[in-house]
Amino acid sequence: MHRLVGEMSHDSSMTAALVELPKVHGRHHNKALAAARRVRAVELKAAGYTYLQVANELGYTSPGTAYNVVAKALREQTVEAVADLRDLENARLDALQHALWNAAMTGDIKAVAAIVQIVQARVHLNGLEPALGGFGGMQEPQTVVVPAD
Repeated sequence: MHRLVGEMSHDSSMTAALVELPKVHGRHHNKALAAARRVRAVELKAAGYTYLQVANELGYTSPGTAYNVVAKALREQTVEAVADLRDLENARLDALQHALWNAAMTGDIKAVAAIVQIVQARVHLNGLEPALGGFGGMQEPQTVVVPAD
């Protein structure tokens, strides 16, 4: 079984560090243990271990399994970081739009133009352009010929 060791950090709060994770052979359903092993696999790989060494250390069935675990953990971390950055940029766009809104509503053309750019930036940031078929759902301009009566 694994042991937990408590240690004092620089801000005097108590933290727990995993000293040893149990080796697991075959599939299991302990999500907390799987998450801890995934973190440890990334740590070992970052420390220079080969995938074979990671597999042996954590009891994965093969180096390929260790690779898949590390790759998935890194993808998930990247997705979370992108989501956090997108949230931050959306908040910034919201603040800019809020600051300009009253001026735009009273007819300030520069404020209106700035808000249009903010909305376009938000649509682009959130990947809404393909879903809408272009900005605002509009297609490319087309010329329509109407026969004279």
